Amino acid sequence: MQNKTTEIATIRQAVRLQEWSELIKAQQASGLTIKQWCEENGIKPNTFYCRLKKIREQFIEAPAIVPLNVPQQRQSEIHIGKNDLQISLPSDIDPETLLALVKALC
Repeated sequence: MQNKTTEIATIRQAVRLQEWSELIKAQQASGLTIKQWCEENGIKPNTFYCRLKKIREQFIEAPAIVPLNVPQQRQSEIHIGKNDLQISLPSDIDPETLLALVKALC
């Protein structure tokens, strides 16, 4: 008996959601504001918004989490130049190597 009662309640809820879905579509097609449409149709705006929320919850799935592949940002470079010689080095170069290179160029 409990199973039958649950099934009937589920069907009733589905029918109510379908009816309210049609009413919401009618409001949207009317060109009237929700307040105006509710006044013309004898529905309290709070009731309309409550039903709208329930329909959204029922029919709109939660957004899925989609993994993004974020390209690695190119590290900034250090540029050293003397006369016609141009050298580009990664910004995370070992400080001792950079110092030795600068000494050799100067």
